[in-house]
Amino acid sequence: MAQPILVPQVGQDLTEAKIVELHVKLGDRVKKGDLVAVVESEKASFEVEAFAEGVVISLPYKVDDWATVLEPLMLLGAEGEVVEVAAKASASAVAPAQPAPAAITPHPAIAVVATAVPAASPQPALGGLRSSPAARVAAADKGVDIARVAGSGPAGAVVLRDITAVAAAPRSSGLALRTLQSGAGTPVVFIHGFGGDLSAWRPLVGRMAPGLPFMALDLPGHGASKAHQVTSFDDMVTAVGDALRAQGMPLHLVGHSVGAAVATALTARGDLDIRSLTLLSPAGLGPAVDGAYVDGFLAAQSEAALAAWMRRLVHDPAKLAPVLVRATLSARDDAALVPAQRAAARALFEGSTQLFSTAAALAAYHGPCTVIVGREDAILSAQDVAANTPPQAALHRLPNVGHLPQLEATDLVVRLIDRTLRAAG
Repeated sequence: MAQPILVPQVGQDLTEAKIVELHVKLGDRVKKGDLVAVVESEKASFEVEAFAEGVVISLPYKVDDWATVLEPLMLLGAEGEVVEVAAKASASAVAPAQPAPAAITPHPAIAVVATAVPAASPQPALGGLRSSPAARVAAADKGVDIARVAGSGPAGAVVLRDITAVAAAPRSSGLALRTLQSGAGTPVVFIHGFGGDLSAWRPLVGRMAPGLPFMALDLPGHGASKAHQVTSFDDMVTAVGDALRAQGMPLHLVGHSVGAAVATALTARGDLDIRSLTLLSPAGLGPAVDGAYVDGFLAAQSEAALAAWMRRLVHDPAKLAPVLVRATLSARDDAALVPAQRAAARALFEGSTQLFSTAAALAAYHGPCTVIVGREDAILSAQDVAANTPPQAALHRLPNVGHLPQLEATDLVVRLIDRTLRAAG
């Protein structure tokens, strides 16, 4: 079965990456850990490592191409395996004269989501899937979330005049909320945990079958919502709830850690129609938290130090991709990020104690609910989570998994999310 190596997310709000090096060609055999490519954004470059092995059977990009993040950079398969290809609109409006890479039609199990907007569409598109270099530079300079800008250029590309217009308009005080995948039906909203941002969900979403709309937001004090400060967990729940209420529709919620606690607390507001909950390593179901991790994570200033702390998130250190550590460190180029996260930590934790509980809200929720926890979670107590999961919720305790089940048991997590969504009808 073909397996994709995806174009990595090379910056918090970037949707494209430039291919600067390719270390393989069609027909080459790749082993786990091999360096297969180097990609870069305006601010950083990243080495792309193989986390599977096989023969390169599809290589849609060449050096100097711009590629859409979290789409296949290449496919690995068996010797002689062939993949179906189809014509595809260019993944970028940066260089319209260059040939567009072929679109990959993967095996259904790969569930790669094609995010390019058809070139024939006359309507501007939200999402920043195409953008000019000048627009990206201007967006970074002006603090504009380019993925939330409606493009007026060719095929909905975001161009400089779009950024200028957005920057001149009054700013909203709401949280950053982004569509990760378009679809029809009740949206699924993903809420990240402490220290993360909404881009952390992209690999998981890329493995899910298309259909429903998938959205994600940045918590207060995080990512593009870093300027939205809160002084308590209740403040955080209020900010997220107000942002979701503005959508005016039913929602499925998928949350991780603190994001799972926020999702649970939202069910008690009474003004949101929450059709289902999927909670990964949920906070709020016991008092304990690894305060040393929180402090060490926030204090780390080098890749080595950050990696040492982030390895506590997983049971198997090999599952923590170096590119994830580098991306987390790169986000800290924004000098306001860590102070904002420190303020969020003060609102949520005191030493090794969580300052909030969602046990009562979870017990009162009777919609479809799945709780997933790693038995080897070193950040929160898996025993506390199990003890405070009510009988109407489906509890899954995963062996040899730490605080990031979506990373260490991705396929199972995808199936459990899908099962929960289907249970809601």
